[in-house]
Amino acid sequence: MKSVIINADDFGYSPAVNAGIIKAYEDGILTSTTLMANMPGCDHAITLCKSHPGLGVGAHLTLTCGYSLTQGQTISQQGRFYNLKNYQLNRSKMDDEEIYEEWCTQIDYLLAHDVKLTHLDSHHHLHAFKENYEITLRIAQKYGLPFRNVNLLEDNLQLPYQKNVKGLLDLCNYPHIRDISHSFKSDQNACLNEIEAVLKKIGEGVTELMVHPAYVDETLYFQSSFNIARIKEVSLLCDEDVAQLFNKYQIQMCHYGTISGEKV
Repeated sequence: MKSVIINADDFGYSPAVNAGIIKAYEDGILTSTTLMANMPGCDHAITLCKSHPGLGVGAHLTLTCGYSLTQGQTISQQGRFYNLKNYQLNRSKMDDEEIYEEWCTQIDYLLAHDVKLTHLDSHHHLHAFKENYEITLRIAQKYGLPFRNVNLLEDNLQLPYQKNVKGLLDLCNYPHIRDISHSFKSDQNACLNEIEAVLKKIGEGVTELMVHPAYVDETLYFQSSFNIARIKEVSLLCDEDVAQLFNKYQIQMCHYGTISGEKV
């Protein structure tokens, strides 16, 4: 059986991001998302989780966006996280235990608000950086949840999408997930052709398509360089022609909470 998880990052980033993700779920083919516990739209997103129980929700851990929940001295400046560039410059000075405690606190906040987590990942894929491997492993073991994209190459981490990355690690006896992520171009016909080309390559088992649908408000526009293009992804994920492509290739939609035991 061919199955696809369509996972949206950045749930909780802002109310407009939340609205775009829910639109793509309600009226489109989105099946899964990951939630940021430290961002302005988090509590709004938690409310949306409870009113949309069919949406798979994971934790989107961060050290490079927003404010620290633990106020760790080595991982933030006056409580605010470094951006990705400065994180990379300062990582060697950071206390691993502070990172572990921060990520656990982010997960615990969501669990305390009754979010039923299906998986874990991180902003800018920091959990896949080699210096964070032991922290990633400890967290996966503590919570019994799988991490996405544990084998991404560091030199690709600044890109908004990764392509053709196959999972190599199974931290919690969880199936390996093949990640096929694709950046959509401006022409819709070209987009459909690209999506179909991706779907043709999907083999038996579970494949993930990583997406970033959102509407844009001041928070997203001024804090993220990847902003306006996200509106287009909402439209594409809600496009009937896109949905029909999945039917054409007999691909079943799923999320991390529904794939336990599947062969990949």
